[in-house]
Amino acid sequence: ELARGQSQFNGYEVVNPRKKMKKKKYLNSGTVTLLSFAVESDHTFLDYIRGGTQINFTVAIDFTASNGNPSQSTSLHYLSPYQLNAYTMALKAVGEIIQDYDSDKMFPALGFGAKIPPDGRVSHEFPLNGDAANPACSGIEGVLEAYHRSLRSVQLYGPTN
Repeated sequence: ELARGQSQFNGYEVVNPRKKMKKKKYLNSGTVTLLSFAVESDHTFLDYIRGGTQINFTVAIDFTASNGNPSQSTSLHYLSPYQLNAYTMALKAVGEIIQDYDSDKMFPALGFGAKIPPDGRVSHEFPLNGDAANPACSGIEGVLEAYHRSLRSVQLYGPTN
């Protein structure tokens, strides 16, 4: 009924049930007239995918010293032989799902906030795979390999503010 839009039929009486019971001549407390309305859809992630949206997944990893010394178990970058570190868990959790929605499954993976080889200069953007011309890694496994390799070759540096 509301979808008919503005018309004589889209006026609605406002009725107070208490007043109607007490007063015999009471008709209403006024009217509300609908002038316009819109139906809005909340789209899901899959709606966008089905509609042709393309996803390009890019990874950036914080190599600042505020993550803690990677050789200590309290570090977010600590590589334990028994369990995954926080960065690996996050990359796997997101990457293993999102990679299925990325057509080429090639993910640029960058690091920031570390001293990098060969000269130990501080870099705020470096490719985890070492290839500045093409920082893309093949799938989430490629990202994880590049992350672990970088972790062994860079020096965490500087605080994060």
